Amino acid sequence: MSEETAVPGPEATPYLVGHHGAEDSFLRAYQSGRMPHAWLITGPRGIGKATLAFRMTRFLLSHGLMAPTAEPAGAGLFGDEPAPAAAPELADLDIPVDHPIFRRVRELSHSDLRVLRRTVNEKTGKLRAEITIDEVRGAIDFLHMTPGESHWRVLVVDSADELNRNAANALLKILEEPRPRTVILLTSHAPGRLLPTIRSRCRKLALEPLPTEAVIAELKRHGVDLGSTELALCTALAEGSVGRAIEFGSDSSGLDLFQSMAQLLSTWPNYDPNILHRLGDKLAGKGGEGQFEIAVSLLDWWLTRFIRWSAVQDPQMPEVFPGESGLMRRLMGAASLDHWLQSWEKVTRLFARVASANLDRKQAWVTAWLVLASPGR
Repeated sequence: MSEETAVPGPEATPYLVGHHGAEDSFLRAYQSGRMPHAWLITGPRGIGKATLAFRMTRFLLSHGLMAPTAEPAGAGLFGDEPAPAAAPELADLDIPVDHPIFRRVRELSHSDLRVLRRTVNEKTGKLRAEITIDEVRGAIDFLHMTPGESHWRVLVVDSADELNRNAANALLKILEEPRPRTVILLTSHAPGRLLPTIRSRCRKLALEPLPTEAVIAELKRHGVDLGSTELALCTALAEGSVGRAIEFGSDSSGLDLFQSMAQLLSTWPNYDPNILHRLGDKLAGKGGEGQFEIAVSLLDWWLTRFIRWSAVQDPQMPEVFPGESGLMRRLMGAASLDHWLQSWEKVTRLFARVASANLDRKQAWVTAWLVLASPGR
C-alpha cells in the first residue's frame, strides 16, 4: 500500500465515516449520567468498529464527568452510577488532533487506557493467534485500580473474537462484577461466536454496512483509482466496509486471488487440480503468509455470503463473478443448509489451527476445498 493510500490505525484515525446513530447512542448514555460499563461494538471487518471504540475512548478520557467525592456503592452493569453534575450537550465525539488526549491515545500512552490485542510471540517472532488469559489478567488488574488522570479507566478489546476460551471466561468475571468508573469497549466481527454471557452483559452497538456511494467516495479520498470492472468487484467484496475496500483497491493481489478462487468455485465440485495446487503453492511459498490470510478471509467472506443467500434466497443479489447464482443453486440442491453451515465451521477451525499448530498452509488450503467438495445430507 502506497503512502498516499495508507490508512492510519484506528487509534490514530481522527474521523469516522457514517455510523452516526451509534455515536448518538453513546452520547445519550454519557449525557444521561448513566454510562454502561461495557459496550459490544459489532459489524463486518473494516467497517469502523475499532475506530469508533477509540473515538469513545478519547471522548471519555477528555470529557469524563467530575469524579464523585466517594465511590458509589453497588454500581451496576448498565450505569447505576449517578452523575454528580449535568453533562454538557455535545453534538459528536470529535477531539481535535492537536489535543493532548488525542496524541496520548494514538501512542497508547495514557495511564487510564489499556488495549487488549493479539501480541507477538517472543519465541517465534510471529503474531499470536489468540489473546491469552495472562493478558486478560493484566487488564483486570488495571481495571481494579482507581483512575489516575480522568474520571474513567478504559479497556479496549480489539477484538473479542480473538480471546481464547480461558481468556474469555476471565474477562467475563469483570463484566459480571464491574468496577466503578470503568468502561470496557469490545469489538466483534462475529458476535454469535462469543460466549452468550459476554453478549448479555454488554450494551450493544451494531454497525451497519455503509452505502456503496460512501465507500466509493472514501476510495477516491484515499487516492484509489480503479476501472469500472475492478471498482464494482472491489465494492462488492468490501460489502460496505471502507477498510476492506481500501485494502482491495490499493493492492490488486486481493482481487487477483478472488478471481482465482472464483474460477475454482465455478467448477464445483470437480475443481481444476492445476488451479487448486498452483494457488496452494503460492499461498504456502516464502513470504506467502499475508496472501494466505487474505485468501482465507476471502473464502470465509464468500461462504458467509452463500449461507446468507441460502437463508433468504434474494433474487436481486448481484453476482460478484459470472455464474455465481447458478453455483449457489447447485450447492443448495446438493446438500442442506445445515450441511453447509457445518462445512463452514470445519473450514474455519482448520484455518484457525494453521497458526496455532503450525500446519502446512498448502495442505490446509487444499483440505478446506475438499471439505467443500463433499456434499451430504
